[in-house]
Amino acid sequence: MAAATRLGKRATPPPTLTPTRQTKRQCTSDAWSADSPLSSAASTPEPPSTRTTKLDHIDISGQRLKPTIVFDTLWKWLAERKALDDERRQGLPAPWTDDRILQEYKFCQSYRVMDKTSQFLITEVIEKGSQARDEILFRILLFQSFNRIETWRLLQKELGNLTYKDFDIDRYDSVLSKASNGGTAIFTHAYLKIAPNALDHTKNNSASGHRRHLNLLKHFMDDLPEVLRYAEYAADVYEAIAAYPGCAAFISFQILIALSYSSLINFSANDFVIPGLGCSSGLAKMFGNSLKEAKKVVPDIETDILRWMVANQEAQFDRLGITFSFLRNDKGAVLKLELPDLEHAVCEVDKYARKKHPGIKNGKAQLKSTFVPTSASLPAKVVLPKAWSHPARRRSHIRAEKISVHKIYVVESILGERLGGKLGDNEMYYRVHWMGYPKSERTWEPRSELIQDVPQMVEAWESRRKEAGVDHQQ
Repeated sequence: MAAATRLGKRATPPPTLTPTRQTKRQCTSDAWSADSPLSSAASTPEPPSTRTTKLDHIDISGQRLKPTIVFDTLWKWLAERKALDDERRQGLPAPWTDDRILQEYKFCQSYRVMDKTSQFLITEVIEKGSQARDEILFRILLFQSFNRIETWRLLQKELGNLTYKDFDIDRYDSVLSKASNGGTAIFTHAYLKIAPNALDHTKNNSASGHRRHLNLLKHFMDDLPEVLRYAEYAADVYEAIAAYPGCAAFISFQILIALSYSSLINFSANDFVIPGLGCSSGLAKMFGNSLKEAKKVVPDIETDILRWMVANQEAQFDRLGITFSFLRNDKGAVLKLELPDLEHAVCEVDKYARKKHPGIKNGKAQLKSTFVPTSASLPAKVVLPKAWSHPARRRSHIRAEKISVHKIYVVESILGERLGGKLGDNEMYYRVHWMGYPKSERTWEPRSELIQDVPQMVEAWESRRKEAGVDHQQ
């Protein structure tokens, strides 16, 4: 089946779909701005002082939060995880840490940019190949479709240079189908945009899981180049991404972070954050009932907490007598932890606390991913994105308006036809399956609208019906 074309923003969504309407903005607010950690003006952290390590409370957004022991564990974990990586990069032998939990289980890095997948994205996806804007965007979105290094290498091996100008969904689908049928994993499951229970529609001529993601990639490429060129805020870009089928909050924020490693957008990393489920769980462990009560008054206080952490990170390391090994850029300037780093770290500490503080429960109780040291060495230096040197990233500009996502509904396939709608007219209607939605959300849409929005799909359907000698399906 040919790739679906974007239907666009419907004036009337399918009956049971209730998207939030997006509001217009004329905002130039600079409600929160500070020197970016990428600025050469960043300073070296002060040496530990004799301050008390006990933190009784934190006042954020007019709410008093009472930290638990897990809050201090966050800062200790950040320092120990970074120290572990430093030892590996120095070529020292395992175990690199005395922390038994870090020895036995896998955890992401203190800085998002240091993670293996982020480093591959920067060095092999973004900064290799054509630097034309559309080509960079295509490569980022293709990689983020699967977020798996092995899938990227498979596509390169079978198809050669991966470019938007030569993008053919059928060729990509053929490679991925062959690999998937042979038992090769295609996705990193946390990055599946379209839920697995919505993928099996083969009896109705719908697409496979990876083909759906390739179709979605094509829709992204139709609209996102213009969005990225004219967006005033990082929040604008997030809303545009989140409008697409299957792009929930977590996925949309991950795509935004990936884009931030490129020259396509030049916003500060401290402009925007979306706390994921793991982060929310970690904050619940760090502040207990006081957070629960605070959220009744300030529903978005989790974002405010993360901003507080960014602004007060050096004070917290100092309070605990911790010397944190800050990352530095090529000029030697300190790179402080930013919003994506703290959001991710809180999520990791949510997992770490399952072993370190088993008495503080919230969600899952066990860790699954074990760590097995290897002899493979890490590069001595972390590669930072070239785009991070852009001066526009040195100040943060936060949009005042809250996030409002207006979902786009994409026609994935036409499944049937009939004459006449609910009003008894004589117009032809087609039965439509919407990308990313279950069978129960299928609707009848008039041909007069579909021929404008998805002409190739309508023409292909009518051609097949004509070849089959069928006039109408009631």
